Amino acid sequence: MKKLFLLPMAIFMMSFQFLQADGYIASYSIKVSDVSAFAKSFDGLMSSDFGKKFPGTVTLGHFAFNGYDDATHAVVISYDSETDMANGTQMFYTPVFGAFLDDVQSISEPVEQSLNRKLISGGNDKQTDNAVYTTYYMSVKNPKKYAGAWKKLIDAQVADNNISGSYGLRAHTHGDNNYYSHYAYTGSTNIEAAVEEQKNLMQSESFKIFTKNAKREVKKTTMMVVMATYNYPNS
Repeated sequence: MKKLFLLPMAIFMMSFQFLQADGYIASYSIKVSDVSAFAKSFDGLMSSDFGKKFPGTVTLGHFAFNGYDDATHAVVISYDSETDMANGTQMFYTPVFGAFLDDVQSISEPVEQSLNRKLISGGNDKQTDNAVYTTYYMSVKNPKKYAGAWKKLIDAQVADNNISGSYGLRAHTHGDNNYYSHYAYTGSTNIEAAVEEQKNLMQSESFKIFTKNAKREVKKTTMMVVMATYNYPNS
């Protein structure tokens, strides 16, 4: 069980020249059998000195829709730099974190761990407008060309006021590289807004143009509802 937050050693580096964001996203999906007990233990960890000193924004989320994946929840960590990512990951090897793993061992099971580089970020970072995240995992053959097409799509959606929260494009760097190479996400105020914004996206002219110009294979689309956040900027 103490492998819950350990990053796999496999490395898959994507060459990309269309960078507009700095930092990394570490994602740890988990199968939880006792949600309230896990959330209580996790809150205790993040409310302690460990959490207060942790060099990243941490989100605990529940998957409302996750396909065939066994994961019920995820811990998603946003780091602003490579240094923060390295320091944060190193904190998972401390006695305090080890005690947390012992506490949740009987009620949780690790499913997948991944590290992703931030490529493009934007939108509204207000916490209340990012209560639900819709994420599209995909395999991309030409990252630079795809990013250009995606940026045009997202700019059109912003112009149409069809994204209530933040948005981003990420490149997979560590983890199972047979699954996906990139993911894109949008944040929404609530589940209803997330569904409505996705419907508007799929029906838009900008999306029709995007599908013609962007070569990608969508592997999975998920919806994650935020349960708790820690070290959130400007909160």
